[in-house]
Amino acid sequence: MTNSAERLRKLSRLMKLMIILCGALFCSAVVYTHWQIFFDRQGFEQGVRDIVFPRVEVITLSYRAIGTVVFLAALNNALVIAGLAFAWQLFDSFQRGEILSSRNGVLLRRVGLTVLFGSLCMTVSNGIGILAVTYDNPGATGHAVMFDINGGTMIVLLMAGLVVGLGHVMVIASGIEAENRSFV
Repeated sequence: MTNSAERLRKLSRLMKLMIILCGALFCSAVVYTHWQIFFDRQGFEQGVRDIVFPRVEVITLSYRAIGTVVFLAALNNALVIAGLAFAWQLFDSFQRGEILSSRNGVLLRRVGLTVLFGSLCMTVSNGIGILAVTYDNPGATGHAVMFDINGGTMIVLLMAGLVVGLGHVMVIASGIEAENRSFV
């Protein structure tokens, strides 16, 4: 086995470990949030006010608002889990020695598309969530909808597009490699 192949395996194992740690951290945050909803309602409401929707002055956390926010969070959480699963499969394939394969290109595209869709979904979810938590406000305070597309969101969208493009190039390159092998 060459030195480069061994370095790739070590890097792939390290990345799989990082994915496991990210997944564990993510799952513990989800479990803690659900615990707060059921056992520490005031802490949950304060967290929503301070962290999730800090730019909205008056919010009313009715059951309809909490249900909407939980649904939107579940949708975003599913995208995070899918992205981590696709990344795990990609690095597992690298660890096994499959480098330039069509399957890896597809997985790379899936990672990019998941990040792309997740970024857009989080932006829209934030606006819908703000509407949900202000919908039941008393008449004088009114409702609010805010969609925040900032520089960070744009960079994530550009990088996700780059990953999708690289995945597509990888699929095409693996097809060309297979075609060249058939001639030899």
